[in-house]
Amino acid sequence: MLVDFHRTVKEETDGQALAGAFYGYLMELAWNSAFFGGGTQSQYSTTQRCGHLGLSKVLRSPYTDFIVSPHSYGFRGIGGHGCAMPPPESMRIHGKLYLFEEDTRTYLNPADGGYGRTATPHETMAVLQRNFAETLMRGQGIWWLGNSPPHSHIDPERVPAFRSMLKQFGKIGTFGLHTDRTPASQIAVFIDDESFFYETVRNDMDLPLIFQQRLWGLPRIGAPTDYYLLQDLLEDRLPPYRLYIFLNVFRLDDTRRRALKQVVRRDGRVALWIHAPGYLREDPSCKHMTDLTGFRFGMGENPWGPMMQVTDFTHPITEKLPHDLMWGTNNLLGPVFHLEDPDARVLGEVVYSQGCCVPGMGVKTFEDWTSVYVSAPKLPAPLLRGLARFSGVHLYSEEGDVLYATPQLLSVHTVAGGERTFELPRSAEVVYDLFEQPWIAHHAHRFTVTLPPKSTTLYYTGKAELLEKLNHTKP
Repeated sequence: MLVDFHRTVKEETDGQALAGAFYGYLMELAWNSAFFGGGTQSQYSTTQRCGHLGLSKVLRSPYTDFIVSPHSYGFRGIGGHGCAMPPPESMRIHGKLYLFEEDTRTYLNPADGGYGRTATPHETMAVLQRNFAETLMRGQGIWWLGNSPPHSHIDPERVPAFRSMLKQFGKIGTFGLHTDRTPASQIAVFIDDESFFYETVRNDMDLPLIFQQRLWGLPRIGAPTDYYLLQDLLEDRLPPYRLYIFLNVFRLDDTRRRALKQVVRRDGRVALWIHAPGYLREDPSCKHMTDLTGFRFGMGENPWGPMMQVTDFTHPITEKLPHDLMWGTNNLLGPVFHLEDPDARVLGEVVYSQGCCVPGMGVKTFEDWTSVYVSAPKLPAPLLRGLARFSGVHLYSEEGDVLYATPQLLSVHTVAGGERTFELPRSAEVVYDLFEQPWIAHHAHRFTVTLPPKSTTLYYTGKAELLEKLNHTKP
């Protein structure tokens, strides 16, 4: 229906009007009446009946020009991550403009406004800068909501600082068009829209596996990440990455399974599989998981909240992890899977079903690729960072701040603040703070700064001559 509406727009305007929609909220997926305060049954998902699972078809439509969504409602406040609801890189590779609706509840909003309301002008600026920086890095459009009762977002008439902020954003955004914003990520994260149809109507798995994972662990690795629909990888549309993270690749028929193995099993790539990769073919079986991942599995059929602990701190993935690091979910998952593979290097145990402690995290290195499995969802940033380091991903920082990067731009959102040293993938002629406008470094592979608590910084890391365009850019 949505594609038909867009086709009608094109036909009736002789192709002169743009067509788009608020659509594709696959990575948000928690929405139901309880999420907005209308009930108590927040454990039930609306994913299968919300109409958003047609995103792959919409992205392939020649009639659709743009997709819009608010940024995620899940963790908007200070220290959070203002990410798109659809997978942003899938929109980009299909030539669709993503428009980021900036509807942050600022300190002007009533105190019970919810959704990450910023408490002070300082917090408000840091969050708005964070969200602007991400849209700039990802080549997205953005609009800001003003004063729209009962909510207050930004109101330049009431607070002149908002007018100055928007003026600066316009100037930096125009300057950013002259920079090299080629995607710099070496990590790709995949969500499978088809697998949603084979799940229950509960959120027990998807909340920790998708919704919380992309808000907590992934943005704090210390390296940028790209997000795609799985089908885009299966069609071999993507540039190469070092680390491939598969969130919910539960159901694969023979054609999709074969395509996935062909793409992943080459060029020294590292694949991270979580919970039940490939479990469903035409029937459910651990053998199907073995076929996809190379690991042999066992399972417990009683629903349980699986928890993980590291048991081997000598592997490159785990050697820098704190010894008390544990993760998982209290949500009841079933079945729960574990490793039964004597050829795997076991790095951790999964605890489930009244204290069953069995191998739940492992790694196997093959001739052309490496397979890593983790049984429980919601992997913490330190573990993901260790995996990224093992995969050869360039890490800009290991401090756990929210970080975005392109070849010539670097943005950091921090809660604690303090001294930070950033490692650049290549030497920059200059490092310049685009928000505060001081020169930071010259001819530097790394630079050290002191970040204020609860702040966002945005650095230009490139040639000095390009900064002339910033000085001559009109907002």
